[in-house]
This record gives sequence, C-alpha cells and structure tokens, in this order.
Amino acid sequence: MAPNKSVPRERLADLQKIYDYLCEWLNFDKETKHLVQPFLDSDFITPFFKEYRRDYLEVTAEIEDVDCNGLSRWCVSNNAFALPKYANSATPNKDGWTPFDHAARFLVRVLRFSWDNDGEWTHGQFDPDHDRDFESDTEFFQVWAILQYLQAEWEAANLEEWDVARLGETFASLSLGRL
Repeated sequence: MAPNKSVPRERLADLQKIYDYLCEWLNFDKETKHLVQPFLDSDFITPFFKEYRRDYLEVTAEIEDVDCNGLSRWCVSNNAFALPKYANSATPNKDGWTPFDHAARFLVRVLRFSWDNDGEWTHGQFDPDHDRDFESDTEFFQVWAILQYLQAEWEAANLEEWDVARLGETFASLSLGRL
C-alpha cells in the first residue's frame, strides 16, 4: 500500500485528541506541546519510523495492536536490546518477522540512538528488573506511545477503516495510569 500523505479532514479532530494525549504522556503541557511535532520530525524518530512504516505498515495486510506491557515483556524475554537484528543500524532480513519484531526494532533503535547522541532519553540501558527509579520503564513507555501515535497518524491517512475508538482508549488509559 503506497503511503498517502494527508489525513482526511473528518479524522483530524480525533487525531488531535490522540496527539494531545501523547503530549500529556510525554510531559508536555499546553504551553510546550508545540515542541512535540518538531521532535517527532527529528532524526531521533523519523528514520526509525520510516523503516517501521516501510517494512511493516505498508506491507502488512492486517495491522496488529502491539500492547506496551506485552512488548516490554517480549523485549526482556528475547533480550532485544542486545540482539544485532534490533540494535544494529544495518537493516536485517525481516522475512517472518512478527509485529513484535518490528515494534521492538523501532523502540530499540530509537532508544539506543538517543542514548548514544545525547537525545531526549539518556538513561542508557533497558533493565526493568534492576531499575529502582523506573527510568528505563518510562523511556520505553514514552517511545512506545510515540510509535502508537505515529502509527495512528499513518492509519488515519491510509486505512479506509480507522479504529479511532481503540486508539483513544489506549491513550486515555495511558493518561489515567499516570495519575
């Protein structure tokens, strides 16, 4: 499926709500949320989402929802942050990859790039079992939320049937979980 660059007008209000949830989750308020879009368009996110879009969204017949907690457990059990197919810059052969593989590569690459280049996330490791201040969890959840938003934006522009209710519930539950 070739990407369509514009979101239909009737979907913009719903997408804005999801964007507002994302800004809240990333700790940007009404005064600073204008800084989120330039960040989403930066080298810390864009090249990794382009790969995710190209290798998963644009070639998959049915896009699956990747739950954050499930992905976190999957990354731990598969030691994703240490595996070259997720961590290296060279694009691996992705035949037989699952939605978890694609989402894990996005998360691992974004976080490692940020850690290595003084980016937004600076914790430097993913070790949820030994992280007393939960910083690695926070970083993981924030990058997952960014992936969810960017995927929602892509789906709004490219899918005839867009499940905005599911997306709104996902982000609303994230926001409620922060209280």
